[in-house]
Amino acid sequence: MSRFHIIPLTVFCLSLVLFPACAGKGVRSSQELAQPKTPQEYKVWLDSACSLGRTTKEVKGSVWLKAKSKEASGQFPANVEAKATAEGAELRLEVTNLLGGTEAVISVKDQNYRIEIPEQHKILEQGQVSWGGIPLRWATELFMGRIPCPGSSAEAKFEMDAQGRLVVSVPRTLGSDPERFVYSYRSWAGKPWPEALKWERKGSLPLTVDFTFDDPEDRSGIPRKWEAKSARGEVKARWKDREIK
Repeated sequence: MSRFHIIPLTVFCLSLVLFPACAGKGVRSSQELAQPKTPQEYKVWLDSACSLGRTTKEVKGSVWLKAKSKEASGQFPANVEAKATAEGAELRLEVTNLLGGTEAVISVKDQNYRIEIPEQHKILEQGQVSWGGIPLRWATELFMGRIPCPGSSAEAKFEMDAQGRLVVSVPRTLGSDPERFVYSYRSWAGKPWPEALKWERKGSLPLTVDFTFDDPEDRSGIPRKWEAKSARGEVKARWKDREIK
């Protein structure tokens, strides 16, 4: 794969995020868990997803990425630094070749991204809000082990669908379109653990992204694997080593 193809696909993995659901043997699905029935119980289930990684301030390590799209496909390692501060969220992804050399550096700050080749002092691409139609709002969050979640909204509606999934519908607000978060859970450490999420944006520019998560850490429950899929393609990420602060 050429350097040109690797770079855009890497950003795609930042903003996308997707994985195949692969629950372990003997793990109960959300349909077998005690279903929430009250507003308080709905919020407990949502919090079981949204609390993952929330106390994390910084993450460093290396990941193995696999991307597939209409333009190109490939696998490659990368070094990751992600952190959340009072000033905002920042992500630095150094794409390396199999010999350890740097192919490109992708940096994301809040919802702005830049792709550059440091050795050539060359910026290949930059933008904001989204890349290839995929929101950048969760790029840093995903690498910090967090699950995409709705913002606080007193108007959000909760329900369980026929498949035993928690559905959170957020109405239109000033500057944002209606959203729908559909979480699938399995039992882990005696509580519901989010193994998949279908996120949908309604309105004039509809968009759907499917996320799956797997291999939760023994103590924190933070996933070691994640994947994201959209109509544009898919990306898989697997941590090789990770230091969490």
